[in-house]
Amino acid sequence: MVEILVMNINNPLGHFAQLGIRNILDLQQYLQKIFEESDHQDIVIAKLYKMVFPDWEKIKRIEGYPIIGQGLWGYICNLSIEFDRKNHPGCFNGGAWVNNGFASSDCLDPWMISLENCKVIYS
Repeated sequence: MVEILVMNINNPLGHFAQLGIRNILDLQQYLQKIFEESDHQDIVIAKLYKMVFPDWEKIKRIEGYPIIGQGLWGYICNLSIEFDRKNHPGCFNGGAWVNNGFASSDCLDPWMISLENCKVIYS
């Protein structure tokens, strides 16, 4: 089983454990729940950022984007497409994720999350 790896000075691995995310299956279930419990794309995107930035409420802005492996990116993209088909049929399905979501890299393991290129500006 591949572990979820997060590279960040604040080490949010503890944060993921608090969210009940200990492996890829837990992460998939957590992501599905985000989409199931949300009624708008903006809410989904905010919840995804809150998932990787435990101090989200203290952040003024983020320069750069989290970078994730292509397996995770594709998984979230598919959830976004299905979400939009149901909730926003008149828009480009998955467009909010493509425009405002995380970047992907084939240099990372498929389910890895990296925050190395993010500069967080606090309030």
